[in-house]
Amino acid sequence: MRVSRICKTSLLYQSSKFHTSSQHKLLQTTYTPTKPTPPNPKGLHNLLFHLKQCLSFNDLRQLHANIFKSHFFNNVFLLTRLAHAYLNLDHIHFAVIILMKMMKNPPVFLWNETIKGHARNGFYKEAIDLYYSMVDGGYKSNEFTFTFVLPACAGLKSMHDGRRVHGDIVAGRYESNMFVATALIDMYVKSGELKLAEKVFDGLKNRGTASYNAMITGYVLNDEFNKALSLFNHMLASGLPTDAVTLVGILQACASLGALQQGRWVHEQLVRVRMEINVYLGAALINMYARCGSINEAQRVFEQMPQRDLVTWTAIICGSGMHGLAHLAESLFLRMIGVGIRPDAVTFVGILAGFSHRGMVEKGWQYFNKMSMEYHIKPVLEHYSCIVDMLGRAGRLDEAEELVRKMVIKPDCSIWGGLLNACKIHRNVEMAERIVEEILRLEPINAGWYVLMSNIYATAGKWDQVAKMRHLVKERKLAKSPGWSSIEIGGQIHSFLVFDHSHPRSTEIYEFLKELKEKMIKEGYIAETSSVLQKVDEESKEDMLCGHSERLAIAFGILNTKEGDVLRIMKNLRVCVDCHNATKFISKIMKREIIVRDVKRFHHFKDGVCSCGDYW
Repeated sequence: MRVSRICKTSLLYQSSKFHTSSQHKLLQTTYTPTKPTPPNPKGLHNLLFHLKQCLSFNDLRQLHANIFKSHFFNNVFLLTRLAHAYLNLDHIHFAVIILMKMMKNPPVFLWNETIKGHARNGFYKEAIDLYYSMVDGGYKSNEFTFTFVLPACAGLKSMHDGRRVHGDIVAGRYESNMFVATALIDMYVKSGELKLAEKVFDGLKNRGTASYNAMITGYVLNDEFNKALSLFNHMLASGLPTDAVTLVGILQACASLGALQQGRWVHEQLVRVRMEINVYLGAALINMYARCGSINEAQRVFEQMPQRDLVTWTAIICGSGMHGLAHLAESLFLRMIGVGIRPDAVTFVGILAGFSHRGMVEKGWQYFNKMSMEYHIKPVLEHYSCIVDMLGRAGRLDEAEELVRKMVIKPDCSIWGGLLNACKIHRNVEMAERIVEEILRLEPINAGWYVLMSNIYATAGKWDQVAKMRHLVKERKLAKSPGWSSIEIGGQIHSFLVFDHSHPRSTEIYEFLKELKEKMIKEGYIAETSSVLQKVDEESKEDMLCGHSERLAIAFGILNTKEGDVLRIMKNLRVCVDCHNATKFISKIMKREIIVRDVKRFHHFKDGVCSCGDYW
């Protein structure tokens, strides 16, 4: 059953890039060999020689026909080399036919290579079915078989198949093989089974760079960035060499954590060991510096790169857009076009986000239309999200809602949520009630939407409705992820929750904030108590504002850095109006540059002014 299904699937490739009608005719006419020519002692040698010279499909097809007219049409070695030649040219359907229909006992090598060819070209199910056909046919798998079929399981995210292959690995006693174990780790992490990946990794007696890379990459893919950094430090302590794959993963972890000092250390090591900064490492460095709040260093890396590809151009364009540098992002975009590199969908997400952060609505529409009309890139949810956010924050709520309801693809919660947040900014309760109905149809158990709607009601003073929303959250036993902020000091990340008293120096932090508030009031600061969405007296509201997580992180940063040092804060939510205003005063009073990365963008506070121009 498996054999016939594989052959049938392979023949169906005629509608793909691997098959044409003329190739189909070849299958019908050349696979019944004619009467062989008399044996020629040098014939096999000549055919193998010519096989090595075939660099195109047409040459290979012609030689293929000659082989089946020759005395060697059933020579296993020659057929194996022929099938392998097809695989090298990505014409895998011919290899399958040779393997499954024309050879009585194909060598394991050919099974392995055909499985690999399918997996490499994205035919994951076919690769797995080939593996089962091989096993069911009595062929003994080896370490190469497993390293080729496991990526297919990972690509399909099929835990059922992955576990079965893992069982075969244990039965064959290959679990201690470093390459097989590395492929297993990779399969489990890409299938979201991080615990199983850790179990395989921990069971490895001899670990190499590749196995560490697989586990580090797994942690990054599953947002376990601190674990990635911890494992990286363990790898360094063990004396194993790092490579570009290791460092790309670690730079991604640093970028996600805002760990600029650790990211800089990685960059310094690259320079020290004179490792070539290729386009992948370059893009990772640009992304790390940009997301850690140092866009100037990101630009420096970009300008010093000897070669740039689409990924590196996109990294600097997206980084510039994230910092609200829309004009710079557009300038870079035009430079990229000028050197002959075509943008892709991600490039347009970066530049549209930049226009959104600056409120450049007309420019945003211009590039949105350019994307589809000039570059024939179909808008996806991320592009629509940028446009809806841009329109919403500009106050063009009706236009934004109309766009969402007329989208050619179904809007998700990210798009509806952007519109709901715009309703909060512009205090449009009526539209918010319509929008939240759409969101709760999609995500009825996400507490964040109830809280956001509750905040909209609170801003409008509708406390009965606030109570109703909070009751629903309690009744449905929903839990909202807490807001937090973090700061890196001396290579260590310090995190704070709202009203956090768990830090060893929390008493000192709150005393400093109290002193700072008195200085701010003398400079003209007035608390924006509307940011407190609870029905309490004004004095209590002001006290609550002082306990917001970003203020705790800023205070801790000032207490633990030298005068004039830049502070870089990460926050997992949008900055509230009062904290934004307070941070401007703090930057002026303390003569500090404070860079805050919230869930949407960067804010650069200096001398009492924010780079966003109070538009966010």
